[in-house]
Amino acid sequence: MNLIIVRHGQTNLNRDGRVLGHGPEPLNETGLAQAQAVAQALTHVGSFTLYSSPVNRTMQTAEAISGLTDTPIAPKPGLAELDAGEMEGIEGRKLGELFPDVMAVWRSDPAKARMPGGETLGEVQDRAWKAIAEIVDAHPDGTAVAVSHNFPIQTIVCSALGMNLKDFRRVKVDLGSITRLQTAASGFTVTSLNETWHLPAKDPAN
Repeated sequence: MNLIIVRHGQTNLNRDGRVLGHGPEPLNETGLAQAQAVAQALTHVGSFTLYSSPVNRTMQTAEAISGLTDTPIAPKPGLAELDAGEMEGIEGRKLGELFPDVMAVWRSDPAKARMPGGETLGEVQDRAWKAIAEIVDAHPDGTAVAVSHNFPIQTIVCSALGMNLKDFRRVKVDLGSITRLQTAASGFTVTSLNETWHLPAKDPAN
């Protein structure tokens, strides 16, 4: 099958470098434009089934795709972002000061670092990969689009390529980007990673 994975568009918390987990933060103006650009790019794919993390910003992105392609959305909780717990909304640069023990583990063994009141990256990988397996099983010869988040997408790519989760930072996933995978009896092939050609040009003043 052909699997197309989309990262949601920008929110104000993304723009300001703050932690985003399961919170209801909506897409901002830039994010809405990115979602429309993704939707336009996917009009050239043909028919597909559309899945989305149930988190607000991913559902908004999926709604843009749905509206332009007349494709219903199937919420998929396994595609949700890492539950950041007490870190939600905090500036990334302050995490080391506020949560030094957690961040020390995050740097050395990210799969096992538990966000205070939230999840580990290893748990995200397990549920995200299970969600992908369910999508593949449901559409073995078709095309599916899955709208998700940074950490789940990074872990999915690591799983597809047999990479150790300690190397997840080597997988870059921009806001509004498209990543494509193909499945066959031999396993997964990543056919493109972090496509951004379809996105609006950035304002040079920003």
